[in-house]
Formats: sequence, C-alpha cells, structure tokens
Amino acid sequence: MRRIGLLMIFLILAGLLSGTVLAGSDYKEVQKNEYTVHWDGSANVTLRTIVYSPEEMLNATKESIIKMGIENATKLFISQATQALAGLGLTLENATGEIVGYNTTGPLETIIRGRLLGFARYYSYDGVWEITLDALRISDLVKINPTAINGSIHLENYFTIELPEGAELKNLTKGFKVEANGSYIILDTKEEGRKIFVHSVIYLKKGVSQGDLRVLYSKLEPVIITYTGKPGKENYTTWDMVIRNNITIKGNSTILDTVEEYKEPRDYVNYLKVQFISRGVKNAERSLYQKYVQQFQTEGIRVVNGTVRLHNLNSTGPLIVEYHWVLRGLIKYVNGSYVYNYNPKLELGTLNFPYRLTVAINETKITRITLPDGYRFTYVPDNISITSKAGKVTMKIERVNDREVLIKSNVYLPYGVPSKDYKELMAKVPARVEFRYTENVKEKKTGGICGPAIFVGLIIIPLVIRRI
Repeated sequence: MRRIGLLMIFLILAGLLSGTVLAGSDYKEVQKNEYTVHWDGSANVTLRTIVYSPEEMLNATKESIIKMGIENATKLFISQATQALAGLGLTLENATGEIVGYNTTGPLETIIRGRLLGFARYYSYDGVWEITLDALRISDLVKINPTAINGSIHLENYFTIELPEGAELKNLTKGFKVEANGSYIILDTKEEGRKIFVHSVIYLKKGVSQGDLRVLYSKLEPVIITYTGKPGKENYTTWDMVIRNNITIKGNSTILDTVEEYKEPRDYVNYLKVQFISRGVKNAERSLYQKYVQQFQTEGIRVVNGTVRLHNLNSTGPLIVEYHWVLRGLIKYVNGSYVYNYNPKLELGTLNFPYRLTVAINETKITRITLPDGYRFTYVPDNISITSKAGKVTMKIERVNDREVLIKSNVYLPYGVPSKDYKELMAKVPARVEFRYTENVKEKKTGGICGPAIFVGLIIIPLVIRRI
C-alpha cells in the first residue's frame, strides 16, 4: 500500500473514499447519522462513522492521531468534515468532534455534532419542503474507481430523520435491491410517525467490472423526502445572462459578432473571472476560441477568421465575452431558398436536472440578421409566447425591412420547478423555427451566400448550467 498522508486519512474518516488509500485491501465502513429537522430547514445532526478495515490503514491513522495529539487531530478532523459538507452545499455550525478507538486495537470511530443549515429546502412553487439525502453515498462513489482497487468495498449506512412537529410526509423514495455478479446495492426506507428510517448497503466485491458497475449505478439516486406543514423562506440565486448577436451576410461569408454578458449569480461570475485570470487571459481566450472552432467543424462549418476577447475581468461588473467570426457553410439551400434555423429555447431546452431546479434562470438573446443588397426575407416565423407555472418562453420578431430582422427572445425558469413540469413546458416550444430568404429577381447577383450561426452562446452556458 502507498504511504498515506494525514490529509488523505482525514478525508477517509469523513467518508470521502480514495482509490489510493484503498488499494490492496478490503474496506469496511458503517455510518450512523441522525438528523432532527426544524422549520427553518436546519437540522441538529450527529454524524457517526466507524471504520473497521483495512487494518494497515487503521493502524497508520491511529499512529498519526497519537503523534499529533488528540486535540489537534480532532480540530483537523472537524475542519475536514466541515469542508466536505460545504462541498455538498451544506453549512455546519457549532461543530464539535470526537475520535474514539484511536488508542485501541478495535475499529476507529469519528463523531461530528452540530447544526446543518439548509438541510431541508422550501419550494413555494408547490408549497413543500424537500430533503435530498445522499443515502447511497453517490458523492463518495464518484471519487473512486472500484475496478482499479485490489479489494472489496463495503459501506453500510443508517439514517434517522425526525421531521418538525406538525409535518406531514408527502413522499418518500422507495427501497430496492440490485445485484451484479456478487456485488449489490440495497436501499430500505420506512416511516414511523415523524421519524424516517433509511438503511443502505453498498457492496462492491474485489474485481467488480465496469459492466457490473453500470448495472449497479443505474439505480443510484438520492432519497427524496417531501413534507408539508408550514411555509418557509426561499434562498436561491438567479442565473441572469444577456446575449447580443449581429449577423451580417456579405458575399459568400457570414460575419457573426456576439457579446455575452454574464450578470448573476455574482459569486459564480467572480469565480469565472478568477479562473480566467489565473489561467492567463490570452490562454483563456485561446481555449474558448478553440472550443468554438471545434464546435463549428463538427457541423461542417468553416472558420475563415475569428477572435475572442474577455472584458471586465478586473471590475465588479458583469463578465463580458466578445466574439467575432467570419464563417462559411452555415446555411442550407432548400427548394430555392436559403434557410436559417433559430432555436427559441436558447439552448435551455435540454437541461438535465433530475428533480427540481435549485436556481432560477433568466436568459435573454437579441439577434439582428442583415442580408446583403439584392436579397430579401421571404418567410419570417410567427411570434412565440408560451407561459405556464413552469416558466415562460417568448420570441418576438421585428421585421425592420425586407432584408433585416430583429429577434428578441427570453427564457425564464423559476426556482423549484420540477423536471417533469419543465419538460412539459419545453415540449410546447418548437426546437427550431425557420427564417427564409432569397435573391430579388430584379437584382439577382452571382455568388454563394452563407447563413448565420446557430451556435451562439453554446460554449460557456453549459458550464454554467451544469453547476445547478
């Protein structure tokens, strides 16, 4: 086994498994967690973890604890556990810690007590509270590759959740069992009054294959606990962005000028700025340029020329990303007309969130399309306005003249919208609408025409949405 550093040891004790630590040994761990939930969404917690093996890891950990002193070791353990919970979006207050068994030959037990903020979240969308419980240790399993470990993994977990006085349970994820060649995952859930009991076992035998993992992991989902009783306060951010496009067709090329303005959430906008600065502005611009070029090439579009510029990196204002492209091969020529496809969903029609949207999204796109002299629009689609409780999608088209149109689109999705309602909303919105144009017969000119880009806003937006 490789030498274990103290930081990695305490990450293990906090339940964040590492293939490096586990290599060459069987790992067995039991968690026993208790949560007493309050009407503000916080919970008093006791998080207990007992590690039984491998013996070599336990002995190395115990020696490290004794060497640094139990008081210092406990402080470090509390700090690591607090950081691990913060990575899951949970804030631990008034934390105390305890390490048991470090001076014995038995298992090693760690205990964290404190108050978790935001353990339950209120959604005014349908007036419910929800707890998302990682009972199957998904956040831990994604950090390891069991097929690369010369040993088995056995994780057993017990969760007791006591809901607030007066709470009425509305939904609780059902249990299941899935097996694959000796490895298995079991989930049991039950309720008794205001108490909910969840028990899970994850056993991955030595030599588990990728095929086995695909079968087992297909069932990996959080346990969702939904209840009502009292209204609460909502605490969420709104992802706010504006895209401005100018698409000008000249000769056999399309000139696309785009300005993307990232407004909110401020903390993530600042995070992007820091990342761009730390990588070097020129390197960041080059990376964005290359990603766009690859995207265009995938669609058979030739990039004749292009530039990417980042602005406002050292200011408190929005992040501005400016693109200039000269492109060929974007538009299709169908039945005597040039056809431009526009997506009124603004690339937000295929968001992948399994339960609820935990932010609000507000994206606006303003696109101006200008044809060259001698061409005119022969077909412009109707305006779109689709509204439901799940959000609103609008597209308003202003026909400035025969060869210029202005498209103003907006997609708004509220905080807490369930994925089912979101999908129903998007199903009502066309994936593409067509703008058609052709040459004026009286002013017919030779030369090919290339159409406008349909990829505007596709590079950074998925990075933003993926964090939701």
